[in-house]
Amino acid sequence: MEIKTPTKEERIAFHLRGIKMSLVPALFGVAAGFLSSPYVLSVPHQSFSFLILALAIYAQKFVFPLWGIESGKFDAKAWFYVGFLTFSYWYISWAIIMNGMPHVNGVPAPQFGPFF
Repeated sequence: MEIKTPTKEERIAFHLRGIKMSLVPALFGVAAGFLSSPYVLSVPHQSFSFLILALAIYAQKFVFPLWGIESGKFDAKAWFYVGFLTFSYWYISWAIIMNGMPHVNGVPAPQFGPFF
């Protein structure tokens, strides 16, 4: 059996695909984290933050083809990667925004999560 060595163009294309597959979920995660923060959602509506996260993950199905990645060929492992990366960036950006918020009317800002 012969092992094919990828050409320089194929290696560059594979590397760019990996960058895009990491950049898009990162951008969507940060945007979802900001939309889940109290700057956009009021405190009684914080339960919608998980819906925003789910919509951010689902929207990538339609954004990846615009970036030249065929999301229709993703397997479960690829979608898990996209979902986990989006969740990670969502939670980290949301927590940074929440912990940086000032106290409002003497009430401290929430510290840990949308339901904690």
